[in-house]
Parts: sequence; structure tokens; C-alpha cells
Amino acid sequence: MRYLFGIILLILTACGQKEEVVKPKEVLKVALANKPRSFDPQRNTDSSTLAVTKQIYNNLFSLDENGDVASELVEKYSIGEDKSITLQLKKGILFHDGSEMKALDVKKSLERNLRIPVSKVLVESIERIDVLDDYSLKIIQKNSPFILLHNLAHSSTGVVKEIEENENGINLVGTGAYKIKDWKIAEKITLERFNNYFEGAPKVEEIVFQTIPESSNRLIALETKEIDIAYDISANDIKGIEKKPDLRVINKPSLGSDFLTINTERLKDKRVRQALDYAIDKDSIIKAVYEGYGVVPNSILSPNVFGYSKEGKRREYNPEKARELLKEAGAENLKLKLWIYDEPSRQQMAQIIQANLKEVGVEAEIIVAEVSTFLQYTGRGEHDVLIGLWYVSTGDADYGYYPLLHSSSRGPIGNRSFYSNVKVDNLLDGARATSNIDERKEQYREVQDIVFEEVPLLPIAYKNYVIGLQKNVEGFVFNPNGNHILKNITLK
Repeated sequence: MRYLFGIILLILTACGQKEEVVKPKEVLKVALANKPRSFDPQRNTDSSTLAVTKQIYNNLFSLDENGDVASELVEKYSIGEDKSITLQLKKGILFHDGSEMKALDVKKSLERNLRIPVSKVLVESIERIDVLDDYSLKIIQKNSPFILLHNLAHSSTGVVKEIEENENGINLVGTGAYKIKDWKIAEKITLERFNNYFEGAPKVEEIVFQTIPESSNRLIALETKEIDIAYDISANDIKGIEKKPDLRVINKPSLGSDFLTINTERLKDKRVRQALDYAIDKDSIIKAVYEGYGVVPNSILSPNVFGYSKEGKRREYNPEKARELLKEAGAENLKLKLWIYDEPSRQQMAQIIQANLKEVGVEAEIIVAEVSTFLQYTGRGEHDVLIGLWYVSTGDADYGYYPLLHSSSRGPIGNRSFYSNVKVDNLLDGARATSNIDERKEQYREVQDIVFEEVPLLPIAYKNYVIGLQKNVEGFVFNPNGNHILKNITLK
């Protein structure tokens, strides 16, 4: 009888216990067109890398929707008469290793930028950094403070802290809303929520970034709900997405532009470069590649970048004028190597350019390479021409012109046209030296006019960001520099 009572008691006890329900993790899945090159934002400025690292590292400043500088890690700042910038940091901000971010950490991070050629161009105006106390530092620098403040909003100047390398080879931590869980260069990257994020832990627990090179495959993955967000959707697919009731599309101007970079060491005669400008039918490229979303540009700077001049000229499509200039320059049977990285819209654009050039007697061989190979070889000047893309992510013309045109930037830093012009150098150096906004605008207008005349860079189209999303993705923050903010996302 006692045995039977014990069994009944056990059954009643078991029935009284509530079964624990394990809630599945909320995971946001994002598809990229190109694989991120590293978790280190200071060594890489490509958009795929920074799309990921922006979630891991914060900047001292950011750009608001009007392109103005806004504080991110900084509580307040002041500018001295000597162009120095004094920063007061927000208190209580933690790195992913649990340590508090202090002024010395920011100093070390900026000094690390200065040692790395790729991101040095953003901070090379800094001459010295003085730590005033745990949360204050003074940056002694020589250029317009306006430029440096904008540059400190670039994701490659994100604040990093070096740590002892772990078993996965990760040797950096940030203060961002997400930290690295698993970084597989070849396939997927998984970030996990940082519960001690200074603005509050994000709602989504994990973000998985997956590389899907083909735009059509990214669209299929979006339609089948394998992913939640697809970056770099083809313009050809915009109308199709708009017809899907469970999907939506974002199609907005970016801070970037597509252009032809002409190796001026190989094509020395500016008449030849002008001929290429006349020969290329940019309107056809915009219709075919961008589905008509866009206009023919008059500058490599987009209109929402400080220093852009709407007065800049552009050449209309004129094959006859192109032939005339080629004949004048003695380059009637010109043969070129046109380099592109492996991406469908680039191939489509290259084929149109190839056909255009053939009409004026120029033979263009298209060379397709994987992104890292493309960057390596064109950085050495192996190309005659290449289709380039540059995001002026700081919103200031200095970052548009200086890396691409200044003689000190020739080669892999950015100036793949290997262009050298003393007047352009002086104008760009002068624009850095003055804090007078009107003077800077005038200097950049002159640079724009010289580029039109000498054509080291040939503007093709302003770049729109086209992003596909599931309807249940809410809180996505579009950023015209391409490093979109995901910390506010919820999945309804």
C-alpha cells in the first residue's frame, strides 16, 4: 500500500511540474555579394568587410541622415584655434572582453590606423594624441578639423582593442552591439549579441552573414526565406521584389559612384582618354545595367557629398568625336585590357563598354578576376583601364579625391590611374590646410574641372543601394555609406 502511494505521489509531482519551453534563437540572416576579407576594419575598406565590422566596432562619430557629423562614442568635443580637437568620451562603454573603453584605448586605436597604409589616409593629419584623463583626449592635427571629423565617421576608423589572439585567430575586440562568434572566411560569419552594449542589448540574438556571389541566387534565397536581407540586389529584380507581398525593397542613392579608371602611365595622351569618354554610351549602361535608375554623372563625387559641384561638365556620347581624337593622337588601332572583378553587373557593363569601343576602332579585352586578385594586380598597374567603384563614406570630397587622385596615393592605396598632377596635388593639399568652407568648395570645383579635362577617371553612374528584405524585418537603418545599421532590427 505504501509502495502504491509512493507511485501516485510521484505521478502527481511530475504532473505538477511545468515543462520548460526553450525558445529558439532569433537569428538574422544577411546575404552579401562578396566575402568579407577580414574582421579588421582598419586593414580593409571594401564594402562587404565594413558591412560586417560596423556591427562589431563603433566609431567616435557617425554621419546623420543629412551627412552632418554626429557623436557616437563621444559625449562632446571642441575645436581649438590651432585646429586641435578635444574629445570627451562617453563613460561606461565596454569592450567585448569586459574592459571599459578609455581615452588610452582610443589613442592606441588611432595610432594603429596611422601604422596601416590602407586606413592611414583617413587619419594622417594627426601629429600627436594627448590623453588628458581617463575619458578625455586631445588630437593635435594639421588639416581642416572638418575633414578629420568626417573621416572619424568612416568605418575603417572604428575603435578597436588588440587582445591576445584566440584559437580562431581573432585578436581584436570592439564595443559594438555584436561580437564575433564564428568567422569562416570562405562561407559564413556569425555574430552574437553583446548583452552589455552601451545603448542596450539588441533584440536579435545572432546575425549570420553569408556570401552569395550571384545576384539571382541572392534573390532566390530571399524568395525562399533562406535569408532575411539581401544586399546588392540587381536593378533588374527591383520590380519583381515589389510584386511579392512578403518582400520589400530599398532603392536609395549611396555615397558611391561607378567609373572607369584609366592607367595614365599606359595611356599618356589625354586625347585618347577623352576619346574613351566620348565613345562610351553611359545612358545605355544606366538603362541596361541599372534599369533606368540613375543619371549620367558629371563627377565621381555624388551630389550629396561635400565638395561636389553641380556646375561640372560632362561629355555626351559622340563616336565621331572619339574617332577624330584617336586619329589625332595616332591611336586608331588601340588595344586595351579592361579589368573587372567577378560580378554580373560588372560583366554586363564591361560588355557594353567593349561594344562601344569596338565601334570607334578600339579593341578591349575583358579580364575578369576575383576581388582580391583584381585589387592586387590593378594596384600594381597591370591594367589599361578598369571599372572602379568608390564610396565617399565620409561624406567629404577629401576622401573622394585624395586617395584616387593625389600622387602620394598612387597604387594600391587608391590611385589606380597612377595619375600625377602638381596642380591637383596643390589644390587637394590646400583644401586640407584651410578650415574655410568656401575656399575648400572652390578648390574641389577646380579639381573636378581638371579631372573632366584630363580624364584619369571617367564617371559612368552614381551607385544606388538596392536591398531586398523580408516584410517581417523591422528597424533596418539604411546608411548611404553602405555600412547599414542592424542593431535596431526586430523580426516580427
